[in-house]
Amino acid sequence: MEHNRDTNTEVTTYRYLRSCLLALLLALTVSVVVETVRGGWQTSISAYYYTPAGPVFIGVLSSVGVCLVALHGYTDAENVCLNLAGISAPMVAFVPTPEQGRTPDVAAITNNATTYLAVLGVGYLVVLGYAWRRLRRHEPLSVWSVIGLVSVGLAWLIGAVWLAADRAAFAAHAHMLAAAFTFLPFAGVVALNTDWGVRVLARRAGPSRTRFDRAYWVVLIGMGCAAVGFAVVRASWDYAMLGVEIALLALFAAFWILQTIDLMDPARDLRTSAAAAPERSTLVLGDRWTRLLP
Repeated sequence: MEHNRDTNTEVTTYRYLRSCLLALLLALTVSVVVETVRGGWQTSISAYYYTPAGPVFIGVLSSVGVCLVALHGYTDAENVCLNLAGISAPMVAFVPTPEQGRTPDVAAITNNATTYLAVLGVGYLVVLGYAWRRLRRHEPLSVWSVIGLVSVGLAWLIGAVWLAADRAAFAAHAHMLAAAFTFLPFAGVVALNTDWGVRVLARRAGPSRTRFDRAYWVVLIGMGCAAVGFAVVRASWDYAMLGVEIALLALFAAFWILQTIDLMDPARDLRTSAAAAPERSTLVLGDRWTRLLP
């Protein structure tokens, strides 16, 4: 493949990683559609775990988690949301949704969850080591970076203690908790890309870098409507969970495509960073974005 002289390796890797997440969502969609044609509708996407689509479901959610953790958000606040969603997504796959007539395999869930929590714990210690190194160099952490470290550590602690204390309860209920902490940060990522989110929530001074403020608000409002609709019809419609999951995933995919396009404007980001912090613009771009944008 010919290497564009204006695009370095880091830019290419970043773009591929973002594209991989969309490819994973497409893979899950194809697998669910094929299984639905073969065996009929399930009551939720998570219920496809028990069908021949189960291996794709597990593989996609695990890979999505890796992608979300690996990607760095435009702001520290967005990065916290990406990390929370990323560490939660694999647990959605490892702990299946409770289904009537199906007994969860507690031994398998325990093995998978223990393995995941162990690896996650090692990774967290490495991140803490880097944070401590920065502090020793008198490089202060942002408020959102501290929030991220605390929230991820707390999530790990809750999971580890819960699994050790009551494996049966963990197998029965951890799926829903992990799903909530996957979808809610997704909505947070969208909010943090609006002009209001960049200025107020992320506390990034200066003009917003976004070109799609209205589109992001449409996506965010759509997510809220989907959640409200689910609450209204869940008692009367067996497929309410499936409907809201499809809607949320479709909206997030639309946001992801828009954000990918939004990030491909280095001149605008240079101006924005310079306006926000002239004395640090070179450092900020060097650390985060000059390697990630064309």
